[in-house]
Amino acid sequence: MPWVDDSCKTCGDCLDVCPVNAIGLENGKAAIDDRECTRCGDCFDSCPIGAIRPNSENPELRGKRNKPGLGTGKGSGRSQGAGANRRSSGGIGQERGR
Repeated sequence: MPWVDDSCKTCGDCLDVCPVNAIGLENGKAAIDDRECTRCGDCFDSCPIGAIRPNSENPELRGKRNKPGLGTGKGSGRSQGAGANRRSSGGIGQERGR
């Protein structure tokens, strides 16, 4: 999941581009809701000062990869999210027609 470092100036650019409204303001900076974030990467590209960082750079997760309940810290947080690049519109559990 992307995270926001302390350099955030609360400009709101990331809030405006998030397609699932997973970003809000909290304690004077942007905050990303991991339950809602689809990891599309739009927030990375919109931040004019680079305050939105990949999970792999989160100092709070370093050294905690194998502890229960914590994220792995792997990846940039820029995957396409659940269901991205599916060819059929039928959804999960439905086979493509031939």
